[in-house]
Amino acid sequence: MAILIFAIGNLLFAVPNYIMNGGITGLSQLSYYIFHTNIGLSLLLFNLPLFIYAFFKYRDLFYKSVASMIVFSLAVGLLQDFIIPFGIQNIWIGSIVGGFWMGISLGILAKLNASLGGGSLLGKMLNLRYGFSLSKSIFFIDASVYPLSLFIIGGRETLFSLILTAFSAFGVYVVGLLSNRIPAKDNKPSFQ
Repeated sequence: MAILIFAIGNLLFAVPNYIMNGGITGLSQLSYYIFHTNIGLSLLLFNLPLFIYAFFKYRDLFYKSVASMIVFSLAVGLLQDFIIPFGIQNIWIGSIVGGFWMGISLGILAKLNASLGGGSLLGKMLNLRYGFSLSKSIFFIDASVYPLSLFIIGGRETLFSLILTAFSAFGVYVVGLLSNRIPAKDNKPSFQ
């Protein structure tokens, strides 16, 4: 359910405002903005190298995430033509509400030790390997695509994309705060 909520949030809040998520999702959105490609297909293709690496180095994470990434790619790919025309066309709401909405979804997936790929998958790998903060790792990885967006979608949209990413990281953090009150099993990510 968190996958569908994230997909709808992306198509409802981010894409209609030409703002983007970070990481692979953001690159897929840039592809859509420039070439009008299917975002879901781009997600699948751009995530492929990262999932191949995860298969060899983080097999448990791979198995828990590959189905999520495929379902997410399919959901976005199939729903984009139906949801984008009805999207929220307010860049402030799109970045703040949309970012928090999607961050909650990412936090729930992280709690389940799953990922949609891209920045959240790489963030989880850094968290598991080095103990880095999950929310901060996701933020910095996702934000690394924004210099490219500056030239493609413009300065205003890039600024609001960063706001979306910050609120998304905040959503992950909130889920972490709430879930840390419940005893977790071993090998769960540290959200702080």
